[in-house]
Amino acid sequence: MNGKKWVKLWFGAALICMALFAGFNYLIDPLWTFSHSHRYNNAQVGFDERQLKTNRAYFGGLERYDALLLGSSRTTYIDQNDFKNLKVFNYSCSSMYPNEYKGWVDIAKEIKGSEFATVLIGVDFYGSNAGVFGQGQKSSTPPPRGYLEKSRSFMYRYKELLVKDTLERSIESIERTSTPDTTDYTRNNAKKTIRISSQRKQEAVNFQTGLYANHVYGETYLYDTALKAEFEALKRDNPHSKFIIFTTPIAKSLFEILVQSGRLEDYERWMRELVEVFGGVYDFMGLNSVTTHEEHYADLHHFYPYIGELIADRITNVPNGKLPQDFGIFVTKANLESHLAAIREMVEKSKSK
Repeated sequence: MNGKKWVKLWFGAALICMALFAGFNYLIDPLWTFSHSHRYNNAQVGFDERQLKTNRAYFGGLERYDALLLGSSRTTYIDQNDFKNLKVFNYSCSSMYPNEYKGWVDIAKEIKGSEFATVLIGVDFYGSNAGVFGQGQKSSTPPPRGYLEKSRSFMYRYKELLVKDTLERSIESIERTSTPDTTDYTRNNAKKTIRISSQRKQEAVNFQTGLYANHVYGETYLYDTALKAEFEALKRDNPHSKFIIFTTPIAKSLFEILVQSGRLEDYERWMRELVEVFGGVYDFMGLNSVTTHEEHYADLHHFYPYIGELIADRITNVPNGKLPQDFGIFVTKANLESHLAAIREMVEKSKSK
């Protein structure tokens, strides 16, 4: 066989290998740049939620949604399909801080081509920390704009089909079909969470107890004085959107760490600012029928998705016979001080037990 034939043979073999490589990645689509769904790609690890959800928003038709949901990993456990009277896109991502909200709303509006009728935000008290821990978390997250630029880059979704990391994610997704985990997403952008073992939960609780006591709520905590201005800018730049704000419910033991760390006054300041800016906030924190039962949580602050459905129904006023009356109190200027007084009273009663 002469040299030309060898070149053609190897070139042809290389093209076939590349086609199979790309075809397999396309079939599984771990980066959410296409829309097909089947049994082998319906368990996706949320390895880079900001990029994955931006890909889904950009390539998946964000214009179909009239509401946007933002928040941290806690809010990712709310299934966007559980909202019965809104078409919601859940853009929540791990460790999303308030300084990111405006950027993500801007990105989503740009993709959609218009404002959203409703913007829902699950706010976390830890996001009020402008101390060492909070600053470290904020500085580790790139600005939202970069994620959209990546999705928009030339031939992005086709080039990624030929990347080794994509192949590894594709294989991982197939493996997840038989061994699901707590961080797995379905193709409908919903976390398909399983109940974790008691041992794994205890390990997470032990880690988070130290993290929150020593860093998040600890001595280096500093209330973010820029927080209110960030909220005001967000509302001002979206004058045609209705804002629905809610606090994310943490387990009783984590709320007790907040109190023991001397953060209750900061929590009250945070609530006052939320009410001042947005007019009202659904408060799911404190001690209530859900937070006092730790079986509702995978750790100290990530609730199971069935609790997310209760939250969705409460903040959109959908009747639900399973929804406890004390879970998600709507706080306005009229009842703010009495609500905070009730929380202080519950804290004191809890201490005396």
